[in-house]
Amino acid sequence: MGNGRNGVKTRFPARRGEKRKRQKTAIPPHFADRIFSPSSPKPTIGVALSCGGAKGLAHLGIIRVLMEHGIVPDMIAGSSMGAYVGALWAKGYDPDEMDRMALEYSGILGALKLADPKLWPVRGLLKGKIIEEGIRRRLKYAKFKELRTPLYISGTDLDTLQTSWFESGDVAAAVRASCGLPGIFAPKKIQGKHYVDGGIAAPLPVEKLRQMGADVVIASNVMVPPEERINLDKRSKTLRKRFAKKHPILHFLNQTFNPFSFGSGLQVLDRCVQVGQARRLSKSLEEADVVIDAYSFHSRWYEFYKPERFIALGNRAATDALPRILNVLQSTTPNLSSLS
Repeated sequence: MGNGRNGVKTRFPARRGEKRKRQKTAIPPHFADRIFSPSSPKPTIGVALSCGGAKGLAHLGIIRVLMEHGIVPDMIAGSSMGAYVGALWAKGYDPDEMDRMALEYSGILGALKLADPKLWPVRGLLKGKIIEEGIRRRLKYAKFKELRTPLYISGTDLDTLQTSWFESGDVAAAVRASCGLPGIFAPKKIQGKHYVDGGIAAPLPVEKLRQMGADVVIASNVMVPPEERINLDKRSKTLRKRFAKKHPILHFLNQTFNPFSFGSGLQVLDRCVQVGQARRLSKSLEEADVVIDAYSFHSRWYEFYKPERFIALGNRAATDALPRILNVLQSTTPNLSSLS
């Protein structure tokens, strides 16, 4: 970037008090000369960002790698945390800016900035207003039509239990609806309807991008694939037994006071949600042209206080997947089949 290599210029919003700059995004030399030339139109690229709570911060590392190699989406679809990250990306924030936002919540005290407990937690522990108003300010109160990249956000209609797609109106309200994890956040009411986490009905929104005309769909997935669930469960069981044997007092305190501990009401609810997600996730993984798997057996969905870890995980996963992504783009773009 700025070193004389071929690149595609991408506009990003200026910081307050500064002039708008054009950031140059590097593209591999063997790929750049023809992929964006007028005689070789590039395919329509869609990027699907999965749900996953704090694990969705790995999307930030993935976005950085894509942008550094000139892979800019023509459309974005996101579920839950993927909707949050996708909204910032669609607005035009660059990877550095999004990383700085995530780092604002590092550590336990940082993560507490996101909490707004309900006085009477019948429908959820948190109101979710801090999250909604926070992203509304970051998006500068944008409507979907004002975003730089078309964005599709999934929500789950609490009455019909069907997937609803937000693609018009207030973006922040749609993000809040999509992030409404049952038991944690109260459902979001929009135009008389109540919505909960979009990741329940559409954990990885690949199909929506196909419907909207994407030629190539890149799936950024932070959820453990169904075929790996057995390995995850075995590992978790072993670690719990080991911890209980080595630290019996801490184990007792954790089971007693941690609302997210194994066997708690919230953990059981989360497992029930995963049952419905598994089949949908498996189908979406099959339908994507390229899957960037940035999941970890060592992470939990509520660990927002560890952004660096997730961002680094996404960066590694995207770097590993880059050859496959370029191969798919090469095979899909006219006149590129002869490129090596």
